[in-house]
Amino acid sequence: MSSIEKQPQLFPIFLVNFIGTLGFSIVLPFLIFVVMKFGGNAIVYGLLAATYPLFQLIGAPILGRWSDTYGRKKVLLLSNAGTSIGWVLFLFALFLPAEKVLNIDLPLLGTIVIILPILMLFLARAIDGITGGNLSVANAYVSDISSDETRSKNFGKMAISSNLGFIVGPALAGILGGTVYGPILPVLAALILSLITIIVLAFMLKESRPCQPKY
Repeated sequence: MSSIEKQPQLFPIFLVNFIGTLGFSIVLPFLIFVVMKFGGNAIVYGLLAATYPLFQLIGAPILGRWSDTYGRKKVLLLSNAGTSIGWVLFLFALFLPAEKVLNIDLPLLGTIVIILPILMLFLARAIDGITGGNLSVANAYVSDISSDETRSKNFGKMAISSNLGFIVGPALAGILGGTVYGPILPVLAALILSLITIIVLAFMLKESRPCQPKY
């Protein structure tokens, strides 16, 4: 297969890469304000901010193994569906009443009050993070379809799509979050983009590694 034939398959992968990094960076400008709104402190914010990359670290090797066995496309669709669920839960958390769930007494840090919206935010970021490990699958897909001549160029484009996600995410959060709706619009935008990614993957991406049956 020539590189010209392979090239159209890369757009969905670039989109996956872009949405993956955008999903991490878009919450950074307003996450602290959401935590403060629900009575959280610096410790809660730090733990919540670390939840996404922590679960991404856990999910990446799992999704990678699954993609080797069941195919890249299936795992990418599954992981992006999980990302959409994470954004739905995040959006839902913004409308939950601030009801106290439990108190955690720590000798050095004092009492940390955990309320329902904060718990929902942790769950949302965990789900988004563990399915955000699809970036490793996206890189594996690029490796599958790249020839020796196109490999460097394709991975360079992957790096560009990642950097765009880190640029567009905070900018989008700043523009949309500056309205009267606060963080609702950035989260809604991320949800819509993740749903568009699922549609693009379903109709435009060709499988690069068919399911490997086990005997």
